[in-house]
Amino acid sequence: MTTEPAIGLARPVRGVKVHSRQTLGACAPTYGRVELDFEPLPAGVDSSIVFACTASPERAPEYEESLAVGVLRELAATDAEGPEARRGAPVKARVIVRAMSWHWVDTCEMAFVRLGALAVREALCCMAEGREPQLIETRVSLSP
Repeated sequence: MTTEPAIGLARPVRGVKVHSRQTLGACAPTYGRVELDFEPLPAGVDSSIVFACTASPERAPEYEESLAVGVLRELAATDAEGPEARRGAPVKARVIVRAMSWHWVDTCEMAFVRLGALAVREALCCMAEGREPQLIETRVSLSP
C-alpha cells in the first residue's frame, strides 16, 4: 500500500469503454462491458463512483459493487491482486458509470473488478498521453 498523497485529474476523461468478451468454448464467465467518465475533484474531496447508467439486461447490484471495488482500488493504487496492477501515486476522481452490460451465465463479479481497474488505467493513459479514450477489448483474467 502506498502513502503518497493523491493527485487530482487535470481534466475530465469521458467515454472510457472497456469490453471483456466471452471466448467461445471457454468455461470462465468473463463477459462484461462498461462505459465510464472520469472527472476532477476539488481539494479535500475523496474519490467516488456514481451509477448514472443503463444496465443490460437489468441492474445488477453485485456487479455494480464489483465494478466500484475495481475502480476505487485502482484509483487508490492498492490493487495488489492483479500481476499487472498499476503502481504509483493514488489518483482522486469522480467516476460516473454511463453504461454496463452483463450476461446471466457468462459474467461473474471478478470480471467487473478487472474491468474497473482497466478503465482507470485507460483514463490515466489518456491523461498522460493527452489523447481521447480508445476502446479496450480484452478477455479479463479471473485469476490474481
